[in-house]
Amino acid sequence: MSCILTLASAAIIAGLSMSTATSLAALSNFSEGKENIEKGIETMFADGAILLQTLQEYGCCVETVSENEYVVQTNCGRLRYKRENAAQGFKLYLDEIADVEGLLENIRSFESDYGRNVQAYTYNHIKENMTDDMTITEETVLEDNSMLLTISIS
Repeated sequence: MSCILTLASAAIIAGLSMSTATSLAALSNFSEGKENIEKGIETMFADGAILLQTLQEYGCCVETVSENEYVVQTNCGRLRYKRENAAQGFKLYLDEIADVEGLLENIRSFESDYGRNVQAYTYNHIKENMTDDMTITEETVLEDNSMLLTISIS
């Protein structure tokens, strides 16, 4: 019996697309002075450890306020990722943004890096939790950089 797993789920891909579109609209409103920055911008970031790891890998200067709040200083301005508790996703709060276009480009790239880190975490988690009767018989990287795993269960 074989089981096929695709590690970059549709939810991650949709989340990347939706959060970029949401970010674009929110940043456009922010640059025009329309966005109420106190409400924050919904993001796709749900895992605090992976968010922090990605911020650090991205070369950001990060201040960890708590496991639910990170303040990031960039060359485009100061950002704050915050959530009420670990069961929620992070919201992005903008402060002193000097370069909205640069920030949007950074967010697109960052979201892609975050998605890769989620995929790597998922891949490692699956491998670590496989039982003795399970073996990976095939690993394929697809065009969209997602992975297709074929796991044989004996």
